[in-house]
Amino acid sequence: MEKITPLLLQSELTPGSVPLFFRVSFRNSSYWKLSGADIKPRYTSGADGKEAVDLDGSYLTIENCNINFADDISGWTATDWVNRTGNGIIMDGSNITAFNNTITAVDHGIACSANNSLVSHNLIVNFRGDGIRGLGDDDVYEYNTIKNEYDVDENHDDGFQSWSYGSGGVGTGTVKNVILRGNTIINYEDPNQPYRGNLQGIGLFDGMFENWIVENNLIITDHWHGISFYGAINCKIINNTVVDNDLTPSPDPWIMVNNHKNGTPSSGVIVRNNIATDYSLTGGYTADHNIEITMNNASTYFVNPSGGNGDYRLNATSPAIDAGNGDSAPGIDKDGVVRPQGNNFDIGCYEFTDASEVTETNNPESFHLFQNYPNPFNPRTIIQYAIASRQYVTLKVYDVLGNELATLVNENKAAGIYKVNFNASHLPSGMYIYKIQSGNFSDVKKMLLLK
Repeated sequence: MEKITPLLLQSELTPGSVPLFFRVSFRNSSYWKLSGADIKPRYTSGADGKEAVDLDGSYLTIENCNINFADDISGWTATDWVNRTGNGIIMDGSNITAFNNTITAVDHGIACSANNSLVSHNLIVNFRGDGIRGLGDDDVYEYNTIKNEYDVDENHDDGFQSWSYGSGGVGTGTVKNVILRGNTIINYEDPNQPYRGNLQGIGLFDGMFENWIVENNLIITDHWHGISFYGAINCKIINNTVVDNDLTPSPDPWIMVNNHKNGTPSSGVIVRNNIATDYSLTGGYTADHNIEITMNNASTYFVNPSGGNGDYRLNATSPAIDAGNGDSAPGIDKDGVVRPQGNNFDIGCYEFTDASEVTETNNPESFHLFQNYPNPFNPRTIIQYAIASRQYVTLKVYDVLGNELATLVNENKAAGIYKVNFNASHLPSGMYIYKIQSGNFSDVKKMLLLK
């Protein structure tokens, strides 16, 4: 590939234009970043096994890119899916980052064999293989959203899959020091989706897997494998929510710790603070403060447990509130809310908070952070902000010493005006600071709590 950085290429285009690539490949390369591009391979046949982006080297980054093999998949046959889609991003080497990319109409979304790498905040929608494959050591996979699997071939599809590879082949090595944090995996959103399959959630089938942390993930699937380890050593499965995509009694997604397929038992595994529809645990493990639910009683726990489009935050009377164990629990929840909010840690991927968000439909022309109202307040106030284009937004509250107290927003947002309700009933009177970061826009304001 010609050595032109995306920044230089963008500067040669008219304002608002986006670079368009057929495919991108960096081989034996270092210290390159590709940002803000459209990458759109188009095939009528022969796409199977090809990739839109091939990153092979070290210190490579792809971010804020739109990757797909088709803009419109309506009317596709199973043959179309196989012939016209390849893989989204392939990562080999070390210290490679895939951040905030949108990947659609693909076979596998992201396949990472690189070590010391980061796969973060990517959206993978409409795929026929695995959402993410993670095969390297010392990697972090966090805050990715993976949804809508199309079952068109013999592959057993997973939201996230890993396996080891050693001198004896698959299942004869060890994959070490991996973090799976805050990811969302949804089998399907539309029950009438064509070629709707049964997506396995997090499938770790051919260990060993050593020193893994699986925390704050939301798995919504219609398959037994919600989170499954086959051969785990000193792994932690903490504060996850694993639920069924529908109300049928079977299959009920489980959290499983099993022996390696060769019979080697798992050992030193912690299973704590999870909500799931089933558990299957063998070998050496510690399990405590877990809740087993059915989808028939899910409304007792969640705001709106309605399949792939549901809201699995805890409702105000959920038995999971304050019912957890803080030992080894993550310090924030899936939304970035600081744990604990009450007297103790909550169970599941979400910590209950009274903060809620309301969206107004008008599209602002500029970014803005408004003064909270009322101000002073006791104990609730509303913080309003405006974003002019789709951006990743964080809105956080701090004390005057700069200690982070709460994360009110931590996700991609479309253009609009938003209102967030903040409840400070657990805080003492005093001055507090709230800060927004949205792309290059940042602003800070003060608010006064008087009790």
